[in-house]
Amino acid sequence: MNFKSVIWKLGLTIMILFLIVLLPFGFSTYRIFSGVYSTQVHENVNELSLNLSKTSEVPNENQATFYEYLSTITEKDIILVDKDGKVLSNNDLSAFKKGKNIPKELYLRLRESKHFERGYTDPKTKEYFFTVGRPILENGKFEGGILVFSSIDEIHRSLHNVRNWILISIIGSIFLALGYTLFVSKKLSSPLIKMEKVTRAIARGNLETKVNITSKDEVGSLAQAINDLSIELNNYRKNRSEFLANISHELRTPTSYLKGYAQLLKRHQYKNKEELESYSSIIESEADRLAKLIQDLFELSKMEEGRLELYLQHVDLEEIIEQSIKKVMLKAKEKNLDLSYNIEDELPLIFSDGSRIEQVLFNLLENAVNYTEKGSIYLSAWLEKDYVCILIQDTGVGIPEDELPFIFDRFHRVEKSRARKMGGTGLGLSIVSEIIKLLQGNIEVQSKSQNGTSFLVRLPLDSTEEKSDDEI
Repeated sequence: MNFKSVIWKLGLTIMILFLIVLLPFGFSTYRIFSGVYSTQVHENVNELSLNLSKTSEVPNENQATFYEYLSTITEKDIILVDKDGKVLSNNDLSAFKKGKNIPKELYLRLRESKHFERGYTDPKTKEYFFTVGRPILENGKFEGGILVFSSIDEIHRSLHNVRNWILISIIGSIFLALGYTLFVSKKLSSPLIKMEKVTRAIARGNLETKVNITSKDEVGSLAQAINDLSIELNNYRKNRSEFLANISHELRTPTSYLKGYAQLLKRHQYKNKEELESYSSIIESEADRLAKLIQDLFELSKMEEGRLELYLQHVDLEEIIEQSIKKVMLKAKEKNLDLSYNIEDELPLIFSDGSRIEQVLFNLLENAVNYTEKGSIYLSAWLEKDYVCILIQDTGVGIPEDELPFIFDRFHRVEKSRARKMGGTGLGLSIVSEIIKLLQGNIEVQSKSQNGTSFLVRLPLDSTEEKSDDEI
């Protein structure tokens, strides 16, 4: 039996809470009952003794007979004593017999004309009494006294019964709480134990394992989170395998070219200077392509791990657009493409990372130039609420509709052979997508095969503000 389990911890916690609540409650109840009974007895005895002391005259035999009769009616022992402390009335108390003197201590208190209250236990019967003594004064002169004894044994018995019933109720409640606690604890811990087994199975690599969800509470939510984690880990494992395969494939091609042409140069297997320059150009091109691939991988890795630093400042978007256009203008002219742009007047400054925005625009424009053989490329920018919108349209080969959901995935290329010919790594759009997410913006694409492509980028005026999906 594992005493460190949730069942025992939860059960012990609930038991302690029950004790913290029940014990003070039981003690308070007992004290209330005890106080009520004691107060009632004290008030009755005090009131009776006070009335008798006020109406009494000099103690005599007639008064003693009256007090004996009064004792039978009130069920209290009323003792009349004279000025010498001698008992004048009959009673059932063994220490206060008629004709005997009362204890000297009590006599002195009465003699001093002092009222007193105290407890008294009959030495013979062991019965416990509450006692009130009051002097009888005649013109200010001590003439005797009255002692009223009220038995409180019955009260004690009643209080003992109350205390016993309170204890029985507390013990019964504890056992009932214990049973309920064990039942509830087991009910709560059972799905947790199952989830622990599933989690350990996932940790061992069995990512197809699932938790059976039987409720919609917090436990069910935790089970769903574990299932989601299993799915994400499974997807991650598949993506990792695919990623490694793609990396191997992408690295193999340029390294093969580099090795092959380097060997040709080493062995002087070229006919003339032109062929030498051609081989050298190929080596340089493949080296550039390999360096770009490594740089793209490095950047994408930093983005996905959240280690990419943004340098936010107020930037002029119009200037960034013009710089991006200039970078691709020469390549567009070489292909006889019409590259134009239109920027809305008085476009405001935005608080963002200018170099990253330029990287996004350059990637999109370069793709547009690469995949457009004839026609035009058009860029437009305008303000829309709290966002600046940038639209890049081309008349290129377009993207098949079934490929659109995957174009921002790493290494995804619609025409792999053509993309490789153009030096593409399949990471450009992935990097674009990640940068735009970091800048709190979004990107949309519309395209049809052979009918051109358009990318719409929305960037917030302030990239430090979190935007909800509805706002974007």
